[in-house]
Amino acid sequence: MHVAVCDDNIADRKQMERLLGRESDRRAKLTEGLYIDSYGNENALLRSPMQYDIFYIDMCKSEGITGTQVAKKLCDIGVQVPIFMCCSDLDYRAESFPKNVFFLDKPIKVDHLTASLDQAYEWKLSAVPRIELRDDTDTYYITAEDILYSIGAGKHSKVHLQDGRIIQVTSGIENLYSQWMHHKVFLLLSGNIIINQAHVARTGFLSVTMKDGKRFVTTPAVTKSIQP
Repeated sequence: MHVAVCDDNIADRKQMERLLGRESDRRAKLTEGLYIDSYGNENALLRSPMQYDIFYIDMCKSEGITGTQVAKKLCDIGVQVPIFMCCSDLDYRAESFPKNVFFLDKPIKVDHLTASLDQAYEWKLSAVPRIELRDDTDTYYITAEDILYSIGAGKHSKVHLQDGRIIQVTSGIENLYSQWMHHKVFLLLSGNIIINQAHVARTGFLSVTMKDGKRFVTTPAVTKSIQP
């Protein structure tokens, strides 16, 4: 598993590295070890967060950023693996977090650390594959279920999500479909439209209507092939 530590207290960070190193040695004898990256600021952590299976965060000494903000930034870009807030000077339990955020008290106890890694391993085994979408400035990590449909326009495509967001990606519709086609729910409706069959509200002889009310004209053969 890949583990990320983000702590602006260097002594605490080094202690967590030692604990995780021992845990990695122990696990290597049973299954596989841990790949551990340690950060003292959030900018380095946020460069490529999706590679990690678990996060340990405590930011209580840096001005302008808190551990709470780091955790919420991770969740906003689509991180759904366990994020453990390490409570020391700040007790993060007083904050409101998504359901994949948990808590550990400092100093970290070995059995609690072991349990958190076991939890992350179970989470990894049942994880839903993520789809990466990039616009001009940001990267988003979503599931196939999040996508309603995508409409292409030349070298760009607009991906419409269940939550109402529209993400314009720099990718033509055929290239996008080549990346998504292993998800059986997606259907290339025409030369510039991909739909998620799980979000079809109804079909007609020459049309398909999505759950958000969007209607697409199609052919009887394509309509017949749709499997909501």
